This record gives sequence, C-alpha cells and structure tokens, in this order.
Amino acid sequence: MPLNTPLSYEATSQLLQSIRIPSAPAVFMDLHALMQKDEPDIDAVATTIARDPGLAALVLKTLNSPFFGLRNKVTSIRQATILLGLLNVSNIVAGLALKRAMEDAGGSMPDHYWDSPVNIGMVAARLTQYFGGVPPDEAYMLGLFHNVGMPLMMERFPDFLHVVREPGCGGVTACEDRHYQTNHAVIGYYVSRSWGLPEHVGELILRHHDVEDVLSENGGAITPKATLLAVLKMAEYIDQVYWGRTDDPEWERCGNAVLAYAGISSTDFDDIVEDMVELLSAS
Repeated sequence: MPLNTPLSYEATSQLLQSIRIPSAPAVFMDLHALMQKDEPDIDAVATTIARDPGLAALVLKTLNSPFFGLRNKVTSIRQATILLGLLNVSNIVAGLALKRAMEDAGGSMPDHYWDSPVNIGMVAARLTQYFGGVPPDEAYMLGLFHNVGMPLMMERFPDFLHVVREPGCGGVTACEDRHYQTNHAVIGYYVSRSWGLPEHVGELILRHHDVEDVLSENGGAITPKATLLAVLKMAEYIDQVYWGRTDDPEWERCGNAVLAYAGISSTDFDDIVEDMVELLSAS
C-alpha cells in the first residue's frame, strides 16, 4: 500500500489525540540535530550520546553482542562512531532510545513483551551478513520499531489483544481496521515520523504486513528496501521459534515468498534458524 493511499488518516488523527506517543529524549533530539549538519562532528556526536550514561551503556552492549559480529570489542562511543560510522550509531541509538521511552511510559504489557523486539532487532542485524546493501543498524532499528504501534494500541484499547487474536479475522491489521478504524502499523508510522526516522524505515513500519506487495514491486527486482523487509520477516519467524511457537500464520502466508525473494532454500534457512536460536539462547 503506497504512502499516498488513503489510510484512515482522519480517523487516525482523531485517535492520536487520545494516544500518548512518547517524546524523544533530549539526547536523541540533540543527536538528530547534529546529524542534520553537512559534516557532523564525531566528537560532538560521541559526547552527546555519552551524556546519557544508561543509553551509552546500552549502545555498547548491543554493538558488542555476537549479532553485530564485530571482531574487536568496542569500549567507547567515540570508538563506535569511528568504527561503524555516525549514521549507523545514530540509528542504533534511535532504536534503543525508543525502546527505553516506551518502557518508561509504563502501561500493562504481556510478560516478556519487550524481549521479542530486542530478539528480532538483533537477529535482523545478524541476517544482513547474507545480503548486500542492507545495513545492520537499519535492520536492528526496524526490528525494534516495527511493532511500536502495538503497545500504544494496547494502552488505548483494553480489548486490543483479544481482538487481534480472534481466529479467522483475516489478518492482524484487517481486524484492527474493522474494530478501531486504524491499526498498529499506521500508528507506528506516525511514531516514526514524530521521531524523525528515515523515510524508508517509516514506510516499512507502515507496510510490514504487506509483504507480498512490497516484494513484488519493480517486477520483483532486488532492492534494499524490500530486502530489509525480507530480513525483518525472517527475524520475526526466528523469534517465534525461539519462544517455541510453532504456529506463525504470517510466516505460513508469506514465508515461501520471502525465501524465494532472498534466494534461500528452505533447508538452508532451517540451518540459519538453528544457528540464530542458539545465539539467542546464549545471549
């Protein structure tokens, strides 16, 4: 569904007035301003991130995980920016800052709710090693962000989880549209705009359930955007396997298309799944 297709924007705008979207923390906004400069200063960026010790520690912990596959341990934010580049580190900060902001916002979430986005982000970052032109930082950020609309919908609508788990509802977003005149993907897109995420990442948040449509664009040609979505879907499925959930309706629907687009056989993918689950279990 292209961005210029009507998406119940009027209903969503009204709904957003009753949904508390977390504000980006000051350190993130300052970082965003620095990144808008023609030549961002590495020292200024590193100093800005380090101003929030908790966030800086999360960044280093994330980068030093086996999922990013760095050969040498990163010991400072400045080293990370030199090694990975300013934009890459900025994207990782964005994902971690939003996760923390959502957790701090409170609300009643299911047990281990935030474990899955972290798993998906980490696995997605690792999966990029199999594909060219897909930055691991973007895959990580998308993994953390893609379902950010869900906790906001849960907070606003007490029956949200019951609605999306209805059998035979015809797809998660279709159920939400019928009940609420909008869905978590649309809400997530608005959050991505509010936080100033890259436009293509925001579009994938909006369209992350429109898998076949995205993969078939441009005659099915391999593009960074569609590959990023394929990586996300594989990471989502791997997270389901990690939790012992064998029934994944979305993967059953689009898994073959994802693997065909990525050029991965089901046998090879089974090996990848096993390796990623082992990494998750060890982390």
